[in-house]
Amino acid sequence: MKKVLIILLIVVFTFVSCLGINYILYDVVQISSNATHNRVNLVIDAGHGGLDAGTIGIDGTKEKDINLSIALILYDFAMVSGIPCFLVRDGDYLVYGETDDKSRSDLYNRLDYINSIDNSVLISIHQNHFEDEKECGMQVWYSPNDEKSKIIADNILNVTKANLQSDNTRLNKRSDSSYYLLYKAQAPSVMVECGFMSNSEENEKLKNTRYQKQIAYSILLGFSQFLAEEL
Repeated sequence: MKKVLIILLIVVFTFVSCLGINYILYDVVQISSNATHNRVNLVIDAGHGGLDAGTIGIDGTKEKDINLSIALILYDFAMVSGIPCFLVRDGDYLVYGETDDKSRSDLYNRLDYINSIDNSVLISIHQNHFEDEKECGMQVWYSPNDEKSKIIADNILNVTKANLQSDNTRLNKRSDSSYYLLYKAQAPSVMVECGFMSNSEENEKLKNTRYQKQIAYSILLGFSQFLAEEL
């Protein structure tokens, strides 16, 4: 099973790389029945939304919009690849039901949704910001509650460094209580800070659809390496 999945991912990555990742993945073979029986459900959280814009880019771009765009692309890639996948939000809104108390942070609702899905893994999409505009590159925070979280985080960052950000020297970090979802989630969980919107060059990349697809595919490949190890 591991060999089949690894070969599949290599073929898909080669194909998509040659096209500059301009197209959705085609004709990807479904994961075998054994993998489906022991399936891992990927939950994708696009950070912020609605009235909560998140960080603001150097040119006024809102983090919530980039988060959602990358999350939707990642969802499409995962589904075409045969990975069961769920979106915490698929539009520009905070996560509330019609009768929910709006004074209660939507983070509680996100956590409830994540914990409601059996055998789930959370990947939360965010962007970074820092007063020093030179700071750049992906960094991944991981949950302290499950050792698999660090494995997923390291896989994602290593793939991204190898294929997209060769000058990235950042290290992943263990979450503390300030990252509510990661700190409280029962499932293996990571938060991917895809880049710095305070860096003008990286901010332009993060707004570009082609680059968003490259980021999403790097995340997918890192996650898929974890699946290959787990299955």
